[in-house]
Amino acid sequence: MNDKKENIRKLRKKIIRIGFIGAGSIGSLFGGYLASLKSDIYSSEVLLICRKDHAEAINKNGLILQKTDFNLEIRNIKAFNNSAEVEDYIIKDVLDFIFLSVKTYDIETAMLQYKNLINESKWLVILQNGIGNEDIIRKFCSDHKIIRIVTSNGALLEKPGYVIHTGEGYTKIGFPFLNTIKQDEKEFKKAQADLRILTDLLTSAGLNTTIVEDIIQESWEKIFVNVGINPFGALTRLTNGKLLENEGIKILMSEAVKEAIEVAKKKNIKLSEKNFVELTYDVAEKTSNNKNSMLQDILKGKKTEIDFMNGRILKYAKDLNLKTPINELLTSLVKGLEQSFNYSS
Repeated sequence: MNDKKENIRKLRKKIIRIGFIGAGSIGSLFGGYLASLKSDIYSSEVLLICRKDHAEAINKNGLILQKTDFNLEIRNIKAFNNSAEVEDYIIKDVLDFIFLSVKTYDIETAMLQYKNLINESKWLVILQNGIGNEDIIRKFCSDHKIIRIVTSNGALLEKPGYVIHTGEGYTKIGFPFLNTIKQDEKEFKKAQADLRILTDLLTSAGLNTTIVEDIIQESWEKIFVNVGINPFGALTRLTNGKLLENEGIKILMSEAVKEAIEVAKKKNIKLSEKNFVELTYDVAEKTSNNKNSMLQDILKGKKTEIDFMNGRILKYAKDLNLKTPINELLTSLVKGLEQSFNYSS
C-alpha cells in the first residue's frame, strides 16, 4: 500500500528536463546534484553531453560525486557524446533548461554545434567562469532565453565518471539582459516563475542558490578574485594558500585586482562596497589547499580561460584607453606557457 502511494506521488510530480553541454567538472557537479534531487514537487531528468570516456563511464556505472564525508552514486542520469545522440533520445521533448558549461574559449563552437538543441530548449543557462560571455552568446541566442549562474563551488573531474566537490560555496542566478526581458510584463512574469523553479531545483538538490537583480555585477565581483588568484597559481604552480606566503606575489595579486576594479568602474559596472583585495586574500586562505582551475588546466597541458579573465580585463582596458600592466603581463605569460605545450622538452 505504501509503495502504491509512493508511485502515485511520483507520478504527480512535474518532470523538469535538464541538459548540460560540455559536462566536465562543474557541469557534472551541477548535473549530478540535480539528478539526485529530492523534492515533493519536481522530479528531474538530467542529460549530460560530455567526452566519450566520461559518458561511457556514467552510462555503465553511474556518476560518482565525492563530497567531504560521503559519496553520492547517481544512477538516474544519462550521458551522451554529441548532439545527434541527445536529439535522437529526446525526439520532440523540449528541454526546460540547457546549461552551457563548456570552457569559455569554446563558446562560439558550442553555440553553432548545438544550435538545434539550444533553439528547442526553453532556457539557456550560462555556467562558466569569466566576464563578457553573454555578449558572445547573444549573437546566437535571444536575450529573452538567457540565464546566468555565478558560483564559487569547486569541482574536479578526477577520472571518467568520478567528480570531486572540492569546495562548497555560493550560487547566484539571474538574467544578464534583465532590461530586455522586462519590456514585456507578461513574459517577464513567466520568466520570473521559471527562474524561481530553477532556483528551487538547485537549492533542493543541495546547491543553495539565490536570485540576484544584477548578475553582471556578480560575475565582475567574482572575476576580481579570479584575476587575483588564478594566473598566479598557474604560473607558479602553487596552491591558493601558498601564494599568500610570498609577499611579492601578494602585492602583485593586489595590483591585478585594483586594475580590474578600475576597468569595471570605467565601464559603469555597479559594484558593492566590498574590499576586493582583502576578499581575494580571504578566498585564497579559505581554499588554501586548492589548485585553481587555471592551474589544473596548465598541469594537464590544456588551454586555459585566461582570455575571459585577465585577458578580458586587458581587452576592455584597451577599449577604454586604460593601462593595466599587471594584467597584460599575466595574460602574456600564461598564453606563453600555453604555447610551450606545443614543443617537446
